[in-house]
Amino acid sequence: MTIMKILFGLVGLSIVVVVHEAGHFIAAKLSGIKVEAFSVGWGKVLYSRMWKDTEFRISLFPLGGYCKMQGEQAMIQAWESKAKTIDTDEGDMYAASWWKRIIVSLSGPFMNLIFAGIIFFVISFIGYNIHFYPSRIVLASEYTQRSDYPADQAELQSGDLITAINGKEIERFDQLQRMIVVNPDEAITLTVKRDSKLMNIDVTPELNKESGAGYMGIYPWIDAVIREFSDESLLRDYGAMAGDRILAVNSRPVSHALDVSASLKEGELVQTMTILRNNQRITLDMSGGMELGLGGIKFDYLTYRTPAFKLISSFKNGALEAWESTRNSVKGLALLFKGINLQSAVSGPLRITYMTGDLAFSGFKAGIGEGLLSFFRFIALINIALFIMNLLPIPVLDGGQILLFLVEGLFKRKPNPAVLYRYQMLGTMIVFALIIFATMNDILFFSRN
Repeated sequence: MTIMKILFGLVGLSIVVVVHEAGHFIAAKLSGIKVEAFSVGWGKVLYSRMWKDTEFRISLFPLGGYCKMQGEQAMIQAWESKAKTIDTDEGDMYAASWWKRIIVSLSGPFMNLIFAGIIFFVISFIGYNIHFYPSRIVLASEYTQRSDYPADQAELQSGDLITAINGKEIERFDQLQRMIVVNPDEAITLTVKRDSKLMNIDVTPELNKESGAGYMGIYPWIDAVIREFSDESLLRDYGAMAGDRILAVNSRPVSHALDVSASLKEGELVQTMTILRNNQRITLDMSGGMELGLGGIKFDYLTYRTPAFKLISSFKNGALEAWESTRNSVKGLALLFKGINLQSAVSGPLRITYMTGDLAFSGFKAGIGEGLLSFFRFIALINIALFIMNLLPIPVLDGGQILLFLVEGLFKRKPNPAVLYRYQMLGTMIVFALIIFATMNDILFFSRN
């Protein structure tokens, strides 16, 4: 199964890279730069076909692809021959004007952004299921040693229903969670419903330096209603049924799902469980005791089907979600400079590959549609991440290239090949170091998990 997840993840990452390279390809063609080859995959060429002066290839290793422009090696050849300028032929990349090369460099990242918007557009157009818990909360301090979480400092209470954030109405816990995650150290105003009364409460989420996300010490309030059993469930053998509401464990009252496990002392076995079924209280006797973990149950959640929006509305939704995701990603990037633990918070290619496949497989358990939705939604987010990262002004990356071509345009002078070579080598070393760092993080992550 793990291998399948990795293979699925590789397919996802390859899509992202091929989309990026396709952006460069289209812009190069429109700018008069000849593209010698466009390949899906790397390594030995398995199939190729010439079309309009470009060789389209399918290569052995499905790890992205590449767009090979004519004259890309001219800079290295000029540096090796100690020439003062780069010799170019018609159609070479370096023969194009500086602003055309900027457009070509920009087109790769922007194709990723457009592709993410298209995915969000399609998802909005066809509609999808959201499985969620209501925005009712439980204080984490009631189940941990800490008593001064931001939620406690703001005097929130277990059972509070959050109805709005900064005036924007919400219904789901994931909407609340999303707002908290992207706003560490920033005050937000919650509209809280408590005992039928509405009140506004300001709270400032803290920054979790391990994950780089904001948090305020709350859990979702999950009703202790059994939705389904695992195949090995012992609780079902004792007579429990889907739809039963757990009222007490070992005669200790239970208010919500967290209470079910918290009501037991360390090592204590479940001797009795009181449930509510068809308005009747029933006590299940578990003579000899049962480990709670062997109960094998999943608690109930709500499901909402989004409407299938019309074309124009879907386009707006797709653009809005792409913009929101981009803005949140940039905020997340800025958090790297706030002292977070980079080893925990930064994922490399191995972890991203695994996460892509894992998300898809988790979704497939609920059906093909759910699996594809999870897969492509995550692919959209990776596209946005690639869009941002590639525009950073680091040599070798598209952002570094754009900076170089911009300087050339401003000074109306092409750089010396030796300077250009050192610039590219510096970028290569930076990127190589980042890849090693991220990969080591991934290895540590997998070894710990």
